[in-house]
Amino acid sequence: MKKINKSQPPNTLTQYAQQNPQTQTHWEDFRHHNGSTAYREIKQIMLVDQGGLCGYCEKKLSQLPENKQRVEHYHSKSDLSNIHINWALDWDNVFAVCLGGSDANKQAHPLPKNLSCDAHKDHLITKGKLPNECEGHYLNPLQLIAIPGLFDFDKATGRLSPNENACTQWQVPENQYDTTYKLVEKTIEILNLNCQRLLDDRLEVLKEYNQEIAKARKAQDKEGLKKLSQRWFSRKWPSFFTTRRILLGQHAEACLENLAYNG
Repeated sequence: MKKINKSQPPNTLTQYAQQNPQTQTHWEDFRHHNGSTAYREIKQIMLVDQGGLCGYCEKKLSQLPENKQRVEHYHSKSDLSNIHINWALDWDNVFAVCLGGSDANKQAHPLPKNLSCDAHKDHLITKGKLPNECEGHYLNPLQLIAIPGLFDFDKATGRLSPNENACTQWQVPENQYDTTYKLVEKTIEILNLNCQRLLDDRLEVLKEYNQEIAKARKAQDKEGLKKLSQRWFSRKWPSFFTTRRILLGQHAEACLENLAYNG
């Protein structure tokens, strides 16, 4: 997971929300509004804001067919308890996400243990293991810091874990736990970012990284890591951004600093 910065409104969602201020106006009303044109437009804005990545696992959404891109509500869109907030139409409450493995090969990656992102979060909510109001139970991408990265990556397994040093440097605005470290740990658990399906994907990134490093060594290119960083991060953004960032270490950080990276 990486920081997300949202573009400033107005947009088709905020305009629709202003025209329909009733709390009971549902997300499906917006989805079908104007032949779903407004919905498709808002999803494209989110994809641009997110650099084409899933807001949680960082798969490259912009390379997937439209029916494999969906919109996730961080705070449950069904919450009607506050007459002043319609969570379904709140621009700061929505992210573009993948299908969370619900469309994956079930033999290779059986469900529900290979669900991820909002699909796994919703599975926990259905089981009564997570409340609908998720603030502070897992990280909100809008509240993340850009630097330093809060995650570590295990090259042997592909697993993500909290970066202890980074977690001690940052106090999260909303946290149901005692430490930032615990919140990052629970984020990985709630979104199931270490399911085998995503481990396999991240290990493919590691394989690509190792191949590129081997090429650079063979060519005796001492600038290999720097060049790879520039290639990977020259476009907004590569799949599994966090994994690539960790692998490239200081070279990635230098490249991102030059790009004035802020999410």
